This record gives sequence, C-alpha cells and structure tokens, in this order.
Amino acid sequence: MTARTENTRSLIFERQMAHPPEKVWRVLTQPWLIGEWLMKNDFAAKVGHQFTFRATPLPGWSGVVNCEVVTVEAPRVLAYRWGNGTESESGLSPSSPGR
Repeated sequence: MTARTENTRSLIFERQMAHPPEKVWRVLTQPWLIGEWLMKNDFAAKVGHQFTFRATPLPGWSGVVNCEVVTVEAPRVLAYRWGNGTESESGLSPSSPGR
C-alpha cells in the first residue's frame, strides 16, 4: 500500500469463510466471478493492470470506475486503487481449526 498521511483513515473487516484461501482467491481474481458479487469488469491479477468496474449508470455517475492493480501476492494479498485514489486490500489466511 502507499504511505499513509495523517488524513488517512482505514477500515478493517475480518470475515471467516468455510473455504481455503485458494478458493476465495479465485472469487477475488477471476473477472466473471467478481462480476457475480461486485460489478462487471476487465480485471487481471497483474501489478499495474488498469481495469474498469462497470455498473448501470445513474444521474451524475457514468457507471464506470477506473482502477489499477497495485499488489498481487497470490494467493494471499491483492490490492487495487479505485478511481478516487482509495486503495482496497484483501489479505487471506487459513482459519484456525474449530473456528
């Protein structure tokens, strides 16, 4: 991720999923699967790849979000920058048994 400034705020969400990290990685990196839960896209898991998310346009919004992949460490870390400069990072790790 990029260097943080004093005006930066972070939100951290943790989720437990009943699937190994490799399976969740597929849902985060395969364009057709991303389209199932987020938006249509032309995503590729390659650092520097510029891609778009596409949704139905609304008044004042074209429905297109330009993004760029900034980190790929398969199958554990994926980060991309949204059009407004916000970065989104997904980190995956196996859950402890019994959780």
